[in-house]
Amino acid sequence: MRLIGKTIAAGALALAFGVASAAPTLAADKVSLRLNWLLSGVHSIFYLGVEKGFYKDAGIDLTIGEGQGSARTVQVIATGGDTFGLVDGGSVIAGASRGAPVKSVLGIMNTSPYGMSFRADSGVKTIKDVEGKTIAATAGEASLPLLPAIWKQNDVDASKVKILNVDGPGKIVAILQKQADGILAGLEGQVVILNQKGLDQKVFSFAELGVNTQGLTIIANDEETKSNPDLVKRFVAATLKSMEAAKADPDAAVAAAAKAKPQADPELLKAQLKVSLTLIPSPSKPDAPLGQMELADWQRTLDLMKQYQDIETDKAADSFFTNEFIGK
Repeated sequence: MRLIGKTIAAGALALAFGVASAAPTLAADKVSLRLNWLLSGVHSIFYLGVEKGFYKDAGIDLTIGEGQGSARTVQVIATGGDTFGLVDGGSVIAGASRGAPVKSVLGIMNTSPYGMSFRADSGVKTIKDVEGKTIAATAGEASLPLLPAIWKQNDVDASKVKILNVDGPGKIVAILQKQADGILAGLEGQVVILNQKGLDQKVFSFAELGVNTQGLTIIANDEETKSNPDLVKRFVAATLKSMEAAKADPDAAVAAAAKAKPQADPELLKAQLKVSLTLIPSPSKPDAPLGQMELADWQRTLDLMKQYQDIETDKAADSFFTNEFIGK
């Protein structure tokens, strides 16, 4: 009887093992990330995370899509078109103040990337020298409504500054062909492109001019944060690993991005990424943990927007972001 018992037990064990072996592996969550714009250096962080398997290890099957501006990305996340989005803090405040159910869950660049670039031969040595000059800008770009704050903070007579309205690519043409003395320029964007083209520039960052706003952040729909907080936390954790990896090996990050978009210029992406990495720390708390956002940075952004961008909201600054998904 013991032999029969052992045989039955062995058979049962084999059957159980066979069933367990045949059981399908749990499928990864399909997640989409909508970028703020066309592929740029900072975006290589996410492509590196996919390449390294950080998102896969977190149970996430990630698809990355290029964007058409932060404001548009806010709308897409608000309506559930994508799971997560990459947008600047000002666009989060603008959207959420008008009812968009979104919130920032991770800081990517906590210092503002906004700036102005002038031709070195334009005679602009200090910000006061912009009086009598022409600046090319694109209607709708996020930094344009902040110019009145720049002028006020630095005692510039706005009536003496001419704004030339051009499309996005037209800004580079305008400054290179001397149609404008300067342009509104992302420190990690047009400034890098102009350097690559050999233009000698005088660059001012909005931050150094006293108008620093919350930079790029990851946003999620409020429903996502409430109904699936585990997914949000896993995405945040994988992205933090991706940020660390990009800091340690920018070349690998650029290679991953270039693989996804072969027509991209690796040298330009690398230069953009290097500048972006310098903008990660918070100006209020430079030694804060990676990805953590600071209330002071959001409060400053909200105050500026209320004063200069006609934002009317009773919401407190800390209602636009949360650090709760950044694991310990």
